[in-house]
Amino acid sequence: MKNVIATPEYRQDTLLEEWWNSCEKGNLLPALKKHWRIFVLSVFGNNHDPGKEERLAHKFLFRPMEYFLCRQDPEVVFEELKAKNMPSQLCGKVFKTGEPTYSCRDCANDPTCVLCIDCFQNGAHKNHRYKMNTSGGGGYCDCGDQEAWTSHPFCNLHSPNEVNQDEKNPIETLPVDLTDRASALFMAALQYIVEVLTWNQCDNLPSDLQVEGELNDTYITMLFNDEVHTFDQVIKTLQRAVKHCTAQQAREFATLVDREGRATVYRGCFTSCEQCRTIIDQSTSRHGSKPLKVQVMHTVVVAHQTFCLRLMVWLQKMIEKSDGLRRLFCLLSMKPQEDGKSLMEKLLLHDTQLWKVARILSHQLLMAGVLMDQECKKQFAVIFTKV
Repeated sequence: MKNVIATPEYRQDTLLEEWWNSCEKGNLLPALKKHWRIFVLSVFGNNHDPGKEERLAHKFLFRPMEYFLCRQDPEVVFEELKAKNMPSQLCGKVFKTGEPTYSCRDCANDPTCVLCIDCFQNGAHKNHRYKMNTSGGGGYCDCGDQEAWTSHPFCNLHSPNEVNQDEKNPIETLPVDLTDRASALFMAALQYIVEVLTWNQCDNLPSDLQVEGELNDTYITMLFNDEVHTFDQVIKTLQRAVKHCTAQQAREFATLVDREGRATVYRGCFTSCEQCRTIIDQSTSRHGSKPLKVQVMHTVVVAHQTFCLRLMVWLQKMIEKSDGLRRLFCLLSMKPQEDGKSLMEKLLLHDTQLWKVARILSHQLLMAGVLMDQECKKQFAVIFTKV
């Protein structure tokens, strides 16, 4: 069964005018949500192949935001912003699973302080006593962080800047109007991400994200990772619970669950998805053991969660284009809200409730932001100790 959500009519120029006007009035988030509640489901709720999904997401979701931010060709503006960047004294390379890391036994303040292969080969530590390890993914290179090393904190690729960056605010290099639009867009995106990722209902969304009319009877049986059941147990259970599921398909589901923290194992009407969930629950809870975590979720909820993941990746790309955008993003994310907590703090407080890939992407966004800005890193340390 496949219910296809039709893509509505779309005019980017009309949409951008609406967003710019809303931004000037301080109401950008409601305007963005009005667009997202229609197009997020159309892009991420139709089970497109990855290539088509990527193209649709760029066309209907990310390209409009880039034009909103820049008011002209984004590539031209980003090149202009890049030219104003100071040479970075921090590496901050995020390690992928399996990449080599190097720790200097003579100079590292603790064993968690590591270098990537480029910084190691272009620095003094290669002539010291060092230890090589393989990354499990998610960490980052500490080259340039003077708190991580007792000596030789910089490699030849990341020398300290002649101008003290603490005395120069990179936000001042941004055009004032772009700063205003970026502030509104970053805050709106972060508020949306926190709201959706901390939402605890599986069959509906906050009212301003819910589509008009009745929701289609299209649901997903979502299987989550745990540290109790073996691969073989999961594979056999899926073959019993999921219609026409072969051993190979079950193995692929189990691998995906292990790698990303969850996986869609069945799509269909609520009754069929609930039947699948019940079989998984009963099959893995025999003899008093803890059952596999499995939920029946509406496609609209999963679609918005998927968009949140893509939005975090997009935000990371945006702040990596400009020192000014990075500093602006950091300050906004750490700014206390009405309840006294910052958006960053709220995301950190829910860290253990997120599935694996959501945690990884939120950590990478933090690393690309506050941990690459020495001034903001100090403020982040205060927030982190509170959490």
